[in-house]
Amino acid sequence: MSLLQAHPIRHVKKQEDLKDAARRRVDDICRFMRKKDITLREFIHVYATTQGSGGYGERPATRAKRLVETIYSQPEVLDALQEHRTSGMAGIVTVKALRKEMKALEEESCLAPTKSFGQMYEQVSTRAALLCGLLNGLMTPKTERTDRPPRDPVKFNHRIAIITSILCYSRTSEGSNKFPRMFGAFLYSNGVIRRVLDLLHQFGLCEGNVFRGADIPPNAEAIRSAYPKSAKSILSTLAIPYLAMLTVELLELRKTDSKTLGPILFNEGTLDGSYEVVGSIYKHQFRLDDQEFDNRLFLAFGDQKTSSLIRSMQAKQVDASAAYGRKDWMIGVAALFHLRMNFLWLMQKTHYGNMEQQDPSTLYHNINFWRRKNIPADRAAFQVLEELVLRSFDARVIGLLYTRLERRGIDTSEQDEVDRAIQDMDAAGFMNLVEDVRRSAFEPQAWRPSKEKHANDTVDEEFLSHARYLQQMIVYKTLKYGIKNGDIGLIDRAVGACCFYFEGTGQSNYAFEVLYLKGLTSTKACDKELRRAILSNSLVNPHGRRDAWQEVDRSLEYLNLELKRELWARRTSTFGLDALFNTTSLTAEYTVCLRKAIEKAFARKDSSTHSVPSPMDDIHTLAFELACDSIKFYDGSR
Repeated sequence: MSLLQAHPIRHVKKQEDLKDAARRRVDDICRFMRKKDITLREFIHVYATTQGSGGYGERPATRAKRLVETIYSQPEVLDALQEHRTSGMAGIVTVKALRKEMKALEEESCLAPTKSFGQMYEQVSTRAALLCGLLNGLMTPKTERTDRPPRDPVKFNHRIAIITSILCYSRTSEGSNKFPRMFGAFLYSNGVIRRVLDLLHQFGLCEGNVFRGADIPPNAEAIRSAYPKSAKSILSTLAIPYLAMLTVELLELRKTDSKTLGPILFNEGTLDGSYEVVGSIYKHQFRLDDQEFDNRLFLAFGDQKTSSLIRSMQAKQVDASAAYGRKDWMIGVAALFHLRMNFLWLMQKTHYGNMEQQDPSTLYHNINFWRRKNIPADRAAFQVLEELVLRSFDARVIGLLYTRLERRGIDTSEQDEVDRAIQDMDAAGFMNLVEDVRRSAFEPQAWRPSKEKHANDTVDEEFLSHARYLQQMIVYKTLKYGIKNGDIGLIDRAVGACCFYFEGTGQSNYAFEVLYLKGLTSTKACDKELRRAILSNSLVNPHGRRDAWQEVDRSLEYLNLELKRELWARRTSTFGLDALFNTTSLTAEYTVCLRKAIEKAFARKDSSTHSVPSPMDDIHTLAFELACDSIKFYDGSR
């Protein structure tokens, strides 16, 4: 054996000799302690809590520190203590042991559903006893109050469940998400809304996508909305991208910064009140001099009444000497959100129908078929009315599709059957089917029958009603798409079509406003720069994304909603409405920004989009109903 080979053996033997010597010395110390009748418990207690006689370094704090460092710096000692901890104590806690328990929680694949915090705590105490004991010990009250009953352990057990969820999810969000997912299911089962779940998800409390409902896909055509997977699989084989809305004149992407004005306590619905409002904005809050109105134009967006009052002020002040007095520096423009709202009312007025008619081509039939409630026959709320008319549009398109599929022997009563039929098509066959639907209802001859048919009374009035509904809704969908994507070219085209529809349905006030807007943007009344300024300033983009544009007046409606919430939250019997409005109108911007900052820091997303159930079932059922007879074209009267 060489010297290099013998050296490790001598080293190991030396280590064993040292351990034997240390064991003998410890045995001597133990015999001495038994001789002096001192237990190990007493020795450690006196050593860590009393002053030594050795001078420097013998203070109780120093002794306790040495004792802790000695124990916790030796993993073998910790493991030995952990294996033989006293049953009445939490024992020595190590990171390694805690990780083992958290790994056990991670690997547990059959956690039972829970309905209470008590069951959540049982999950922790069963599968992570050490962690549970540690947290329970940390939360033990600093002092026990004799004048109060003992603390209720239940609420502290609830807190242990919450802390455990945060630890597990923070450790590994993918592999250790079963317990947070179950905790999220508990919150969801108790009525916590999705927006709050998203916020708690960023705190680490739970999964953020517990039972997330399907959202309506944005910018989706009717067929692709009803059967997205099938359409996607077909269109992925096309050599060219799927036909999308054309782009005319997109605005450059920007994020709109807004500032809130102070309170304006005047009645803007009257001419006298409008004078006061203008003075409050431009004179008292903007603090503009009279000379600044000589060569500048200011855009004022509002509803039809606001624009009309601005023109009335200009007509009355036409002989004023100063530019500010003449008010000709103001351009009152009908805002686009109110335009959309009035177009929806136009659709409701034109296609609503009545109880006696019971025609499937009417909105009245669609409302009752879907069992919708709280939708009045005139001027319904924007949100519910828009959902109704858009889904009715999709149902009519899918109904036309079903009539074509039925000719091929396909059972359209089952969505799965239709889904398989679409998947079996090639790209060319699917596009031919879409083109057939387009020609049948979207070309001029579909909604404008010949004079001979009118003379012979062979016009299919029911199909004609469907076709005209689809034609009118194209204008609204184009306007909606142009606004959402910041395409002022598409908006200008839709505004032109709105002129005819408003005039044709007897809405003369809005017909004049839209015609006035069209005259500003499409004639020599304005140069190119002013035309673009009018259209671009009618939109804002609070989030700075391509598809996040919205109407400026809709943005103001959101501000009004925030003010309403502030008023509701802070109103008291001793705090008047005027004083409250003076306060909230100035603080609303700050509070809104504060809320958004908190949600941006902790929540997964900050979106104004509401979570809505999937419309696929509603669209399918109505489409099948229409395809049975109503939306079939009859070459003659029914």
